[in-house]
Amino acid sequence: MDLKQQLVFCKQCEKRAFNDLEIICSLTKRKPTFQHRCNDFSIDFKETQRMASKTKEIKTENTDSNHTIWIYLGVALIIIRLIMRLMSN
Repeated sequence: MDLKQQLVFCKQCEKRAFNDLEIICSLTKRKPTFQHRCNDFSIDFKETQRMASKTKEIKTENTDSNHTIWIYLGVALIIIRLIMRLMSN
């Protein structure tokens, strides 16, 4: 497991701490070193809930922007077709 994957767990742990630049373990005062799981992991339900709602917001924003793009493309194609019909008459 690389550092990025380890930090996903650390961000959701009650025992996380921060130094000037990064998340560290409040028990060891170091970056994570576990390979498959941390024996001291204790889930922070508030942080997990916050992360889940943030992910949901991002998905909603992406869905809304995708719909907007398809509407603009549809309108543009209709206008192009109308112009082509007018030009062919």
